[in-house]
Order: sequence, then structure tokens, then C-alpha cells
Amino acid sequence: MRVDVEVNGRKITAAPVTVRDEVEPFEVVLDCRRSTEIPPQEAPPSPEGLKVVRLPLTAETLSEQDLDQARREFARGAGPFLVLSQTGFRAATVVLAHAGRVLGWKPEEALARCPGLKGHPQLAGFLTRYLTEHADRSVRQDGDF
Repeated sequence: MRVDVEVNGRKITAAPVTVRDEVEPFEVVLDCRRSTEIPPQEAPPSPEGLKVVRLPLTAETLSEQDLDQARREFARGAGPFLVLSQTGFRAATVVLAHAGRVLGWKPEEALARCPGLKGHPQLAGFLTRYLTEHADRSVRQDGDF
């Protein structure tokens, strides 16, 4: 499961950890896995100068503050960005919530970009609520990322 979007010229990919090495080169990694999901023997991403941001979250704890942190990271760098989670669904929720807010997508549009997310009611519900609550602030006129 992989989701690719482009937001204001910045490429953002959500993917499960298993395909991390198959994704094009990226500049920033947002790792949404909890510490218990990261095997001790896992090698860190290899490229020099790569920025890795830990954003541990679960379907139960995903919050607007988590999204704010992710959005700040997207605003700081030029990308491309890779957002990782164990199966990719938490990462997809973060990416689709950000892209949907900036690009003015309705919840149905965002969910259509990752149909498997409908099988995760907590994540799909969060995405729907987030985009509904921010619908009036979705399209930015002031260049806000």
C-alpha cells in the first residue's frame, strides 16, 4: 500500500516500512512507528544528510497536534518526503489529511486515493473529521503550506 501526492510542488509518499528501499530518493523521513514496532537491528535510512523525524502514533492516539507537527516538517523542507508506518495506513492518513487540507479535498476524495483505509475505521474517521473541520480553511491564499 503506497500513496503518492504532490502538494505545492513537494512530493510526499506514504508507504509501509517493507517498501522503504523501493521508494525514490527522499530528503526527509517521517517515521510514524512506535518504538515497539522498530526492530533493534533495523538499520537507519542510509543517505547522508537525510533528516529522520520520529512521529510515533497509533490509530487511537492520532491527533490534530500530530498533524500540526507533520505539516511543520512538510513546510520546512523542499522534499521529497517519505512518511512511514508499519502497514502504511497511519502514514497514508497523515499524508492524505495534509494534502486534503491544503488542496481542498472533500473526505471522499481523500479516501478514494487509498481505498484500503476504509478498512481501518478509526483512521478513516479521523481523516473524515479532520478534513470536515478544516474545510473552510483548506485552500490557502497566503502561500501557507
